[in-house]
Amino acid sequence: MRESFVLRRCSPLSLFWVFSFGLLVGAANLFAQRTTDPANPGGKWEVLDRCRLVTNSIVDGDSFRVICKDREYGVRLYFVDAPETDPTLKERIEDQAAYFGITTANIPRAGEQAARFTREKLSGREFTLQTRWQNALGRGAIARFYCEVLVDGKNLGEELVTQGWARIAGQIAVRPDGTRAATVINHLKSLELAAREQRRGVWNQALFPRDTNAPSALQPKPALSPITPDNPLDVNTATYEDLQRLPGIGPVLAQRIVAHRPYKQIGDLDKVPGIGEKTLAALRPLVQVKTRE
Repeated sequence: MRESFVLRRCSPLSLFWVFSFGLLVGAANLFAQRTTDPANPGGKWEVLDRCRLVTNSIVDGDSFRVICKDREYGVRLYFVDAPETDPTLKERIEDQAAYFGITTANIPRAGEQAARFTREKLSGREFTLQTRWQNALGRGAIARFYCEVLVDGKNLGEELVTQGWARIAGQIAVRPDGTRAATVINHLKSLELAAREQRRGVWNQALFPRDTNAPSALQPKPALSPITPDNPLDVNTATYEDLQRLPGIGPVLAQRIVAHRPYKQIGDLDKVPGIGEKTLAALRPLVQVKTRE
């Protein structure tokens, strides 16, 4: 009641200035939480150079804080998802554990290793951010945006997948140079295949034993449909394992096929090293190409 009484005694001019001040504060907060770059309302990419890691804040493998041009931002990487370090995020941890084939108890430990990798990559050096100011909905007070991070000429997200510290998941985008999201994802798949074969990071069974009690491990695998001219395999979406069911395609050629995606036509397979005329002729009736963004 006392507060209402004070407001009633204020002059109309005083109330006007109080109201105006409130609008200015609200506008400042809105700018701090912007979802797009004001200069590029269409979501065009902006490049921020000479960024540095905020080392006195929480650093996850795919999410951290940076300072660019004396301003602090939260960063969430496009295309990749590192294991969680927070054990309370049970649903997300269960999903990550199923993806990597390890127990949920091991995910926070893997997350700590991923965070260490990112911290070592970024600490004490300048790097570049590419962002469209797409809001990543962070839980902290600092606005967080989806970005790609380039350090020493290398893409941090790709480095995480290469070393086995992240899975292919999350928000996608067409890159500033016009590279399609499907092309980026296929490239990441080839990097992940190599990480799995070489048992790096979370794929290292000595460090992170496989979860033999996972439901997927207990259930019998369904019978595979035969690859025939009436049931061809799409070389743009086929798994690494399915590609090896094709005549003349072993582990090495399967990985090369994945690495050279996407294909616009079946004839593009002749660009894959190791696929000659005879192999291509044998593949033609058994494969198809479906282009996707």
